[in-house]
Amino acid sequence: MRKECSIVRDLLPLYVEDMVSADTGEFVKEHLEGCEECRMEHDRMKLPQERKESGDAADNKEAVAPLVALQRKLGRKKVQTVLCTVLFVVALFVSAFAVLSTPVYIPYDEELFTITENEDESVTIVFDERVTDYECSSDAHIGWVGVEPCYEIEAWSTLWNKWISKRDQQFVVIHKVTGEDFSVYYASNDGSENVCVYGEPMTSGGVITLPRLVLGNYFLIATVCAAILLVVLWAVRKKATVRVWIERMLYYLLSYGIAHVIVTGFGSSTYSAQRDFMFILFLSILIYGGILLARSVYRERKEIKELTKNS
Repeated sequence: MRKECSIVRDLLPLYVEDMVSADTGEFVKEHLEGCEECRMEHDRMKLPQERKESGDAADNKEAVAPLVALQRKLGRKKVQTVLCTVLFVVALFVSAFAVLSTPVYIPYDEELFTITENEDESVTIVFDERVTDYECSSDAHIGWVGVEPCYEIEAWSTLWNKWISKRDQQFVVIHKVTGEDFSVYYASNDGSENVCVYGEPMTSGGVITLPRLVLGNYFLIATVCAAILLVVLWAVRKKATVRVWIERMLYYLLSYGIAHVIVTGFGSSTYSAQRDFMFILFLSILIYGGILLARSVYRERKEIKELTKNS
């Protein structure tokens, strides 16, 4: 072995660890380029160092993995919490509007409106200030030859129109669309008989406008379905995938029940079924989304606690 090789091999451990000066490093480097034996010794010494560095990087990556997972879960939890809050706030505002816009039907009295006959044989009905909205519907037989047309009027007020959005005085003009005379009934929607306020009564007996019970039927169907799903949930309690989907269906049925109570109370009858059902449907979707997000946030919190505990 040459003297220069002996010197270089003594310096190799320091060279591999990059612990030599720039001039010494340059000297060793030039020698390795021209000496195969020393270069092989250098490569042999460097291999464990590379493995060690690789192992340290892997250990660092493994050590940091729980922290990365924790950071991701904290981010998801934050986003889900914000979305959950937004959904519940929107549901709160929709619930408030549903209550404020609920029709309060006004019973008939002689001062509720005035009726004026016009020259074109139409009739103008002007309501007093108690009325903020109304509906005028025609009988299904209107237009039949020899059948006298019949109109039905219902009037109501709402807390929304009284407190927030004032409306002008309400009126309706009813035109004569056939050669036959027509009659107009007022429906109080309180269980009392409809009152014929213009024209000749259509029948000798009383006419009553009955409330719709369809929302109560929907609520009953939702309750029965929830009971069935609870039984199924108990039967498949050990099957995680099936249990998750059944729980989601139960959450929607619960949301529908909550929305039903918010819009109609604990009663089942309504004189505005279409309006109430649309509010219930929209509210139930908002509440359902909020429940799913709240449950997801709860699970993320548990997992974050576990990660924090194990870190």
